[in-house]
Amino acid sequence: MSRETEGTSSHSTAPAPVSADVGVVAALGIEVGFLTDRLKKVRKYSGPRHKVIEGEAGDKLVALIVGGAGRRAARRATELLIDGHRPRWVISAGFAGALDPSLSRGALVRAAEIVDTDGGRFPIEAENAPIETAEFPGRPGRLLTVDEIVRTAAEKAALRARYEADVVDMESSAVAAVCLERAVRFQSVRVVSDDATADLPKEVVTLMTRSGSYLVGSALRAVWNRPSALKDFWALHEHAQTAADRLADALLATIARLPA
Repeated sequence: MSRETEGTSSHSTAPAPVSADVGVVAALGIEVGFLTDRLKKVRKYSGPRHKVIEGEAGDKLVALIVGGAGRRAARRATELLIDGHRPRWVISAGFAGALDPSLSRGALVRAAEIVDTDGGRFPIEAENAPIETAEFPGRPGRLLTVDEIVRTAAEKAALRARYEADVVDMESSAVAAVCLERAVRFQSVRVVSDDATADLPKEVVTLMTRSGSYLVGSALRAVWNRPSALKDFWALHEHAQTAADRLADALLATIARLPA
């Protein structure tokens, strides 16, 4: 990887980074944009497929990677982060869909257990288990990892009934699996971006790339075919910004409390 210090541009080979206290794995840049803005002394390590952002959060050194959506991408990003930055902790962070009807948009959940549709099960060890505090008003819960966007309220209800999960994402079980293999301590922190009663716009599934960005041509066709889609996309963007801001606060609080 090449190294870029904030405010400079350099393509020289980066020296081997020191071990990070915490690694953060996210699927989409929008999920961790506010967190990145709040890190101090930011450095960027650029590789052929990924960029790792390294910075300080209080007295902790944080290394952050945006790996793309889905389990395969999350596994690859986690392996790269651990190989290059050797974090003592890894956090799978980002948005999640609520399966529990009591969770509203913006609710924070730290996984007490992660399950997936292949039968994988990753309980968070007791000493690492999430605890609700005044500084972190989130709640522990069971997180389900799936391979496709869960779009409708009916799909969410079916997953809730089958897996008894509280929230759903597309990455955390893969990150947990790598951490188990590498003996790295792990947590998952998620913010609810859509509640259990919400149907996402039908175009979302076909418009999203694996990196989480929109396919512009498809988006334009969607708006042409259904003009109200523009309003839906704008609402999604606004909700994502609000969720990302709340997630950044939760991650900084979590990072501050993690033991060395």
